[in-house]
Amino acid sequence: MERPTAQMTVAMMLGLVAGIAINIWLFRLGVLWGILGLNISKHLLVAYLCQALGVNRNASDSPASSTEITPEVSSS
Repeated sequence: MERPTAQMTVAMMLGLVAGIAINIWLFRLGVLWGILGLNISKHLLVAYLCQALGVNRNASDSPASSTEITPEVSSS
């Protein structure tokens, strides 16, 4: 049985809790620091989701499908 790509581990849960705690602490320092912390957290979350979904994966890494479309290259 294959493991799901977006499965949360204990280390990921600790990282999430630490990230939330850091963001709350940054908002206590000031609104600007809090917004900056949220912006960095958002970028980290989007980067993880892109990695889990395989956005930048090579064609050789992904399983071949029977309806694969190959682009034509003109030699003109």
